[in-house]
Amino acid sequence: MPKVRTVSADSLAEELQIEPGDEVVSINGQPIRDIVDLQFALAGEYLEIEVKKCDGEEWLIEVDKAYDEMLGVEWEHATVDRVKLCHNKCVFCFVDQIPGNMRKTLNMRDDDYRLSFLHGNFVTLTNLKSGELERMAELKMSPINISVHTTNPELREQMLVNKKSGEILNQIRYLAEHEIEMNTQIVLCPEWNDGAELDRTIEELAQFYPAVRTLSVVPVGLTKHRKGLSALRGCTSIEARRTVRQIERWQGILRPKLGVNFVHASDEFYVLANTDIPSAEYYDEFAQVENGVGMLRTFIDEFQALENTLPTGLDAPRHIAIVTGTSASKTMKEAVSKLSQIANLAIDVHVIRNAFYGEEVTVTGLITGQDIVHQLETSLTADTILLPDVMLKDEEDVFLDDFTVQQVSEALRCKVLIVPPTASGLIHGALGALEALPLRKRYEGTFARAMA
Repeated sequence: MPKVRTVSADSLAEELQIEPGDEVVSINGQPIRDIVDLQFALAGEYLEIEVKKCDGEEWLIEVDKAYDEMLGVEWEHATVDRVKLCHNKCVFCFVDQIPGNMRKTLNMRDDDYRLSFLHGNFVTLTNLKSGELERMAELKMSPINISVHTTNPELREQMLVNKKSGEILNQIRYLAEHEIEMNTQIVLCPEWNDGAELDRTIEELAQFYPAVRTLSVVPVGLTKHRKGLSALRGCTSIEARRTVRQIERWQGILRPKLGVNFVHASDEFYVLANTDIPSAEYYDEFAQVENGVGMLRTFIDEFQALENTLPTGLDAPRHIAIVTGTSASKTMKEAVSKLSQIANLAIDVHVIRNAFYGEEVTVTGLITGQDIVHQLETSLTADTILLPDVMLKDEEDVFLDDFTVQQVSEALRCKVLIVPPTASGLIHGALGALEALPLRKRYEGTFARAMA
């Protein structure tokens, strides 16, 4: 049964005297199995909620509410029951490549179709129980994000080390027949699922368009912590350029047929290939921007749209340091070169090498607090650091290595300002326009998506 962890102030739950520790037995007579049942049940305007209080007393609460009004509670478990764990042993699994002394949540291998529907996590569909695929269709749980990697059954079994993984095309076909939309991805591993295998996967998935809406191709992420793991290597710059050309060739084939490009290379591929980021038209509807596909183009276009609003100067001198990963460094430096033309504004860009995971890990979201401190402690001259919030844990100012923002600030003797990883976040943070910054957006499942 769903157990309440916290109750939001001034929420419907508080008004109904629902308290932490209470359990929801049923809603409108229907027992609640998991978060999906709960979300659908709470969508009604009239509810009869059977609650078991923490003292054992049972209440039946009747309430009229707006259709979209939330209860205002945090549940003990994200899925209400238990998160479905991964049954694979993927040769490229990121969780296998992190140090053993990390906090437990970073070592959890979730592979839960419900979290895919609710939060956008990528799942492999290899751990579905009998009836769960049918449930997805019956409840119209759409869209679902699927880590396909390859449509070759034998190769997928080898890469995921799971005999059930070869059923992926049958599963996708079933979901497509029941009008479930899917976003798919390939983690590209050189000499595994590239070349002719990539051609096969693109061709076979494109046949399911528009049910399969998009296919992203991202390079395998390898850390320095791979002792005892499968022999893998990252993509070279030449291989990245070859992959980009291969994907663009497929776009030339698919766009006349489908009306969209369908398959897209991630930003990391273009950076690795030292190739210009494509225009916005390349990305269709930017459906996988949070998977690193089109994020740089979104930043570039937003900055250009805001460029004419920049002031010519500031009333008082301001010296800012910007922290970024190597993947985004070129784009960031180009933006900063324009901001630096503002009188009284000095901006330094600090590109952080990922010593914690290894320098092949280049994305900003995987930078740790200790790497920031170690690499800036002798070179920082600014009075304020702008820190993209994708580096931090949901709802807490904590990095992946458990360093806190306060520890970084104290170690560097510098103010830290947390901003969204957007052009507007950069501009407002650099100008000190704190009132213009949006409320802190939390990126649920971001780390999980990065590891999928």
